[in-house]
Amino acid sequence: MARSPRTRRKTVAPKRRRLPSAPKPKRGASTPWPTIEEFLAAEYGEITLGVIHHSPLRYTAIANDGHNMLVALVRNRGETLHQLLDRLNRALGPALEDQIYVDEINRR
Repeated sequence: MARSPRTRRKTVAPKRRRLPSAPKPKRGASTPWPTIEEFLAAEYGEITLGVIHHSPLRYTAIANDGHNMLVALVRNRGETLHQLLDRLNRALGPALEDQIYVDEINRR
């Protein structure tokens, strides 16, 4: 006896309707420090946060372009890290645009 070929019905899922896509928001700075972020993204130089041991200065934030120290800040007593980064962000713009440098390390 020969078997008759079976035909299977293909099951097809109903097509999903595409919803209109919402406009993508413009991409802004991912931090509250856009000047610092732009400086690092453009690979202008580097920013160093750290402690200077054996010195009354202690905590510092330094931005340099590989050749020059653009901004050198000393963390004030009671100042939070966010406040120090806010000051660095504010000082970095004029340093890059108008060559107005801030050096709190060597003036003490």
